[in-house]
Amino acid sequence: MSATSIPRIRFFRTGRKILTAFPLSLFFLSILIAGCSIGDKIEKITDTVSDVTGDTLATLDDAIDALDRNSASWQSVLQDTTSKLTGDAQSTVRNEVSDLLNRSVAATGGELRCNMDFVGARVRQALARIRARLMHQPVPAVEPALCQVSPAAVDMALDPSRRTKLEFFGYDFDTTPIKVTLHEGARTRDVSSELDRLTHYHMTLNLGGNGVPLSKTSDRLTLEWQNRQISSIAVIQPATPVCKEEDHTVLPQAKLTYTPPHTRGDREYSGHGPEVWANAKWINEGTHINFRLWMKAQETRKDWTTAEGERVIQYYTAPPGKRIDRIISGTESTAHYIDTDHNEDRQGGGPNGPVKEFVFRGDRNGDDAGSYTGVDVTFNPLIVRLVEVTNCAPASAIKSIERKDLISPATVKRLQPMMKKLQP
Repeated sequence: MSATSIPRIRFFRTGRKILTAFPLSLFFLSILIAGCSIGDKIEKITDTVSDVTGDTLATLDDAIDALDRNSASWQSVLQDTTSKLTGDAQSTVRNEVSDLLNRSVAATGGELRCNMDFVGARVRQALARIRARLMHQPVPAVEPALCQVSPAAVDMALDPSRRTKLEFFGYDFDTTPIKVTLHEGARTRDVSSELDRLTHYHMTLNLGGNGVPLSKTSDRLTLEWQNRQISSIAVIQPATPVCKEEDHTVLPQAKLTYTPPHTRGDREYSGHGPEVWANAKWINEGTHINFRLWMKAQETRKDWTTAEGERVIQYYTAPPGKRIDRIISGTESTAHYIDTDHNEDRQGGGPNGPVKEFVFRGDRNGDDAGSYTGVDVTFNPLIVRLVEVTNCAPASAIKSIERKDLISPATVKRLQPMMKKLQP
């Protein structure tokens, strides 16, 4: 048989396994030569494919775990993940991870891009989606995220030639429709046609003479996704006031108990640890604050019994007419230790992050993972800065456009007394 006539081997997916489709003549010939049964041959092929899939999942899980522990390390995590996906059958996932790395690096460049912790959180979500596709599980929707808007407000007293566009920097702008609305009192107008997606992390909104028709009645522009507002940009008119801001302390709620699901092994730690990690974060969603708790407990030897998962709850909601500008208190708490007995283990989260104290349950006599192993968390006070969302310009936006010289001297002079009153 010549080299050009050798039949090609094709791959196809069935259920959770990738199977090899051999031409029948070559398949049976290989069986006769090897002296094996058809069942033995298929079993070996299936076992090999299962091993590849298992190795790929383990690599993705390791990357997700690493980001749970330190989201700012996303670049080294993605580079390490790509280097571990070496097999031909892993090429599709390897390409996805490589593309994710390139997209993430692009989103961090320049003055007005996303910070490392933010990008790390988006990378973790993307890896979870890759994992879900590999396992034929439901894939979470991709929500666009906004990091920066420039300018932060539009001063109508500024010369029109100096206010020709808004720039938006963020993540995943190319995955889903984004709506832009112009608000003029009780009247609204869809101006999404003036939005230009330059890249997945950079959009511009045309405010020039042939763009969004700003007028004396315009008071703000909003970006919306699936009927939810993700950004609001004030249009400063001659009578626009400075928004009132206040720092609000949310008193600790009752403790939260979480038992992560069993994900590996025989459910029993048998005195081999487990090694325990936990990460807790406040997440600002604009109108509310979510609390996200992740925990992993893994046996230190034998069959690596593991319990792992996360829980997200809505912890605080801003009052009507206000939005959460930012979180003032610490946003993250972590814990890591190895369990050595059957007692509860207390790990201090500290006074600044979300968690005052973690109380872990690891090993006991009998099954552990999925039924006993878990954590109780008690909370620290949450401090947030609230800003009005009525027809006004936030003080932070005014300071931003003043630094960039995108506000007229007349507007600065008019707003100065109000800005001084808001200073602590």
